[in-house]
Parts: sequence; C-alpha cells; structure tokens
Amino acid sequence: MKKTLFFLLISNFFFAQWSISNAERSALINIYNSTDGENWNRTWDMEKDPRNWFGVSVKNGAVIELNLSGNALSGSFPTYVSSLTKLTKLDLGNNKLTGEVAMGISSLSSLKKLDISNNRLDGNPTNSMSGLFNLEDLSLGGNKFTISDVNGLLQNFNNIKILNIGDLNLTNIPAKVASFTSLETLILDNNPIPANAYGNIAGLAKLMTLSIAGTGLTQIPTQVAQSTELTSLNLANNSITEQNTSGLSSLINLEWLSLENNQLSQIPAQLSPLKKIKTLNLGRNKISGNLTTLASLSSLQQLFLNNNQISGNFPSTLLTMPKLLMVNLNSNQLTGELPDQLPAITHISNNRFSKIDLSNYITDFSEQTDLNYSPQRYDAEKEVLGIIGQQAKLDQSLSGSDYTFTWFKNLDQKTNTTTESLNFNSVQNSDFAVYTAEAYTYSILNNNVFDLSLFREPISLVDSLATLGTSDLKDISIYPNPATDYINILNVKHKIEKVAIFDLTGKQMITDTKQKINVSSLPSGVYLLSVKTETGIKNFKFIKQ
Repeated sequence: MKKTLFFLLISNFFFAQWSISNAERSALINIYNSTDGENWNRTWDMEKDPRNWFGVSVKNGAVIELNLSGNALSGSFPTYVSSLTKLTKLDLGNNKLTGEVAMGISSLSSLKKLDISNNRLDGNPTNSMSGLFNLEDLSLGGNKFTISDVNGLLQNFNNIKILNIGDLNLTNIPAKVASFTSLETLILDNNPIPANAYGNIAGLAKLMTLSIAGTGLTQIPTQVAQSTELTSLNLANNSITEQNTSGLSSLINLEWLSLENNQLSQIPAQLSPLKKIKTLNLGRNKISGNLTTLASLSSLQQLFLNNNQISGNFPSTLLTMPKLLMVNLNSNQLTGELPDQLPAITHISNNRFSKIDLSNYITDFSEQTDLNYSPQRYDAEKEVLGIIGQQAKLDQSLSGSDYTFTWFKNLDQKTNTTTESLNFNSVQNSDFAVYTAEAYTYSILNNNVFDLSLFREPISLVDSLATLGTSDLKDISIYPNPATDYINILNVKHKIEKVAIFDLTGKQMITDTKQKINVSSLPSGVYLLSVKTETGIKNFKFIKQ
C-alpha cells in the first residue's frame, strides 16, 4: 500500500511540473525535432513550461492552438500533430515543409483553423482532411498539391468562413464554394481562372475579402463588380489596363485595393467613387503622371506608387489629401526641391533627388516627416566601348571631398576602385561587364543624421568588336557626312530600336530612337554611330564639322 501511494505521489509530481501531459509535451518535442527546431526563427526552451513556448496555447491542461507560421520549419509534415487531440487552431503556413500532409490530422475533429499555405507540400490532401468537419478557416494555397476533385476535398466543410485555395491550377471556381453561405474571405491566387468563370461567387452575400492575384485577368469579372459588399480586393499580378477597370466604380465599400503589377499607364478614373478606400496599391505599373484622380479619395491613408514612371517634382496632388499618412514613391524618376508638407511617412528612395534637395528638407522639416530617401539614382544608363589592350574610362558626374566612392562590377561585386572614375589601362575580356558607382556622403544636420548613397545608373563596358559586328542591313545609310547640325538615317524596311553615338574613346555621347539626330552639340571630330534594329546592328563613322 505504501509503495502504491509513493508511486502515485511521484507520478503526480512529474505531471504537475508541466501545464500539459507528458504525452502532449513529447509530441511537441517530436514536432520540434522533426522540423529542425534548432534553426527555427524562434526556438523553444525545453526547460520552461510548454505554455511559454512560442506559438503554443494551453487551456485546461491541453494544447489548443499551435501557431508556427513563418518560423522556418523544414522537413516533412510533422506527423505528431495528430497527438494534440484538443487542437482547435493549427497554423504551419509560410514555412518550408515538404511531402504529403499527414493522414493523422483527420482525427483532429475539434480543429476550426488549418493553415498550411505557402510551403512545399505535394500530393492530394483530401483524405487527410476528411474528418475535419468543424473547419471554419482552411488555407492550402502556395503549395504543389495535385487535387483532381476540389469539390470532393471541400464536401465535408459546411462552416467555412475563410478559404484559401490558391495555386491549385483551377480554371473555374468550384461549385461547392457557392454553398458556403458564411464565406467571408476567398483567396484564389495564381489559378488561371478567366473573367467569365466567376459565377459561383455571385450568391456569397457575406463575402468581404476576395483575392484573385495572378489569375491572368485583363478585366474586372462581372460577378466581382457585383460583389458590392467587398471591403478588400486583391487584383495584383494581372494584365489589367485602365480601360478595363469599369467594374471598380460599383465597389463603393472597398477599404483596401491592390492593382499592383498590372498594365496601368495612368490612374483609373473608376477609382473616384471609392470614398471609403484607406489603402491603395498601384505599385509596379507604368503610371507616368496625372494623379489628380487620387484627390477624390477622401479617406485614403496609405498609397503605394512605387516602381512606376512618375517624373518631375513631387506630385502636388498628394499634398492636398489631409488623411494621407503614408506614400511610397520609391523607384520613380522624381527630381527637384521637396515641398514643405510631405505626408507623415514618405518613401522616395531610388528617384533623382539631389543631395542639396534632400539635406535642405532634413534640416528644415526632420521632425515633421519620417523620410526614407536613400539611396538615390542619378544620370542615365550608358555604354562605353572597349577595345582589348587599350585604355577605357568609366565616369560619373559627382565629384568633391564630400563623397567616398565605391565601384561595383555586375551590380554586386565590389571592386578595389575608390576614385570618381573607373580606369582600365589595358582592357581584357574579363573586364566587359556592367559597372555601378556609389557616391556615399554622411553628415550631421541640426542634430539629425544625413546618410545618403547616390548610385550612378549602370555603365556597360562593351566589347567594341561585338558591338561593331558585321551586318547585312545594306538598306540603311546616313547623310550628310560630314555633318554640322543633324545626321539623317535613311531607312526603309526596319524598325529602329536605338541609335547611339560614341566618340573614338568609346564614350557614349548621344542616344535616341529617331531617324533625325541632332549632333550640333558635339565637338568637331570623328564619331561612331550605331543603329540597332529588330534584325541587327549597323555602324557608321561620320565626321562632325
């Protein structure tokens, strides 16, 4: 009897030292070990109670939630998850898991959320999920699944509110989706679904968030335009032009909209009625200016216009929008003095602002704006011709003791050159590459750090023999030669893609695409004119008088 009591006391002691059973703790440790836990972004301290481990939630002595999203898990899908029988939420998304989904998770009947999106999983997970009758949130997208019958996969789920079935090579929206009357979020990214195949979302009255990025759309699907209760719409990575955005104007409840990486050359006028929109992403398009349509978006707080073709001064329209808190104009071609009242968070790196423009603003308005301004770009891309065994020089326009210089080869290999120009005493084959100069400056302005990198746009050192290769473009000629003011290119059959004029040292002097080139600014001398067409390159020497 005493031995029995002693055993019970010892057992209770060991169980009481953890908030969960030894079996569940062992299952968590096995999950940790099988997914390379030592290299997770946030690891577990095994000496602490599991309730203190990252991503683990405990209630009534059992693990009820395991959230390891984006934590660098690798290896096969962890089979020991099935031992956590009280799980209601399992999030393993955004990791590096491989292989098939473990069959055992089908027994987790209490599971309401399953997120395994954005891994490297494959196979068909239908049978592994057949017992998850209580799922409300299911995310599968971003894997390599092969599911022949998506309706079969979804047949047992009647309470779905959030559904991510991206990257399943769907050509239409599964019919089962139409029966999800509680559906609030639907993600269909990277499925080749044409605009006329969205009929199964027509009756989803509670649908608030729809993501159809990367689906190959060239226009807004009719059923999407009719989903007027949408508050969030992702149309990124498609081929939509401003002429095919008419359906947007009816979505007056939108608060979040992305048209990133489409084919927009201007701001769509159809955005004007969207008075509730707070976040708008128009980055990575071909927008060159005329932002006046944005002024009508009275609730706009965040605006992305990065990686477009906007030039000139900082857009004045953005200064008239009182609720605009953040604007991203990175990677455009803006120049000039910065206005006084920039939005509270302003990103303008990779433009063409000068050191003086930026330093003046930091000196006067540093407390007003969180300004992201470095690096900046300057000058235009150009080519310099090189001849094996001869000298060549790559230069850039900045000079002075305020800068320290670094030259990079092929954009990422740091060279030993720290001077304003990069000189080659005797060009070798290995020297033909793309070069970039960084001019760096650092100072303290009114107790504020001014830290700026200015990058020369790439300069290509080009093999002159390759550039001057023979061509049969006999029907192209130039006149007059010698020339005083203009060189004319006589061309009947070919489309001219580029015209470049070099001096005899290989320095590029003029680039154009016209057939009449103004050479009046060139000093007198002998020059090389190179005409690039769709079928080849033809080169001429001419004399500038």
